[in-house]
Amino acid sequence: MPLGNLDETLRHQLPQTFDTVGTSDPRFFDRYWFSCYDPSGALTMILGMGLYSNMNVLDGFVACQVPQADGGTTQRNFRYSRALRPNIDHPGVGPLAIEILEPFKRVGIAVEASDQPLELELEWRSFLPPKEEDRHFNRLRGRVTMDYLRYTQVGSMEGSVTLDGKTYQLSHCWGARDHSWGVRPQTAGPEPVTGPAQTELSRQVGSVFYWLPFSCEDFGGHLQIHMLGNGAQTYLDGVIQWPDGSERKVTQANFEVDFHEGTRRWQQVRSHLVDDHNEPYEIVTNQLARDWAMIGTGYDWGWDDRQGLGVYRGEYYTETDSYDLSHPEDVSLSGGEVLQPMHREAPAHGEVNGKALMGHQIVICSGSVPVLGLD
Repeated sequence: MPLGNLDETLRHQLPQTFDTVGTSDPRFFDRYWFSCYDPSGALTMILGMGLYSNMNVLDGFVACQVPQADGGTTQRNFRYSRALRPNIDHPGVGPLAIEILEPFKRVGIAVEASDQPLELELEWRSFLPPKEEDRHFNRLRGRVTMDYLRYTQVGSMEGSVTLDGKTYQLSHCWGARDHSWGVRPQTAGPEPVTGPAQTELSRQVGSVFYWLPFSCEDFGGHLQIHMLGNGAQTYLDGVIQWPDGSERKVTQANFEVDFHEGTRRWQQVRSHLVDDHNEPYEIVTNQLARDWAMIGTGYDWGWDDRQGLGVYRGEYYTETDSYDLSHPEDVSLSGGEVLQPMHREAPAHGEVNGKALMGHQIVICSGSVPVLGLD
């Protein structure tokens, strides 16, 4: 077990070097995710980097949305993958690098000039303290399918981005980040077959995943709800936060959704929260830009080989492509394939108790969800 830089610290938790994680599950991951949203909508970005110790992989992505003169939207995708070892201590893959400048305060993000038409230098700065989510855990037929933690933090982005020859100077752009690690599905290839598929049961019962980090001028927060199609909540985790570190726990939450006609793509979400001081919060979110087609980032079994995140693709490998997001729901891939994404998450703007906000709103509805009017 080779030594790395982290082995010089006093933070070991296992009788092993940091080169080894505490499980042999190939799906073990450790991942950064960031958003960068210009309030005008002229440029919106998401980017991330994931380390998969048991797959010997470090991969990353940048996705950008740019409105077109004809009213449509193009999503530009850049994906990078490399062998993790022996350079395990370097948080970079190809031209993409992420550096923690000051823990929970400042992060540097760069994409160096290369043969791809993207170059950027950004700094993320915190506005609110990080919110550690409740642990996510699930079993199926005795096997652990999910066991991970995540913290989410709201801040801002500053810097410059050059995309397809056009440079954008970014100042006071809204930016959220999360950092998650553990074991979860859709990582390191397909799940093993342990029994019959539950597709029909899942369709009949239905489910909803809601996730929203947000902020206004003087406060913000984070809310996550999992519920069944009949409205029964199975997970509620939320907090209202202030920059000085004070916070209040969300004790009650519900929401209503307007969908684009004939689709499951959210158009407006109206959320109603109550905190542990019995203070109410009325939140309205509208789409600032189109939903992200997450397949372009490697999620949802992305990459050209459709193997998804964390799969070994050689010592170094990269891809880039463009998607047409002009249709209300369909996404047209570079090769002409048309699909309807599973993820329904988008840059958001709106109000909280009458104050202007920005955020990242996810509402994913699967199967029958009569509580939101979906069969």
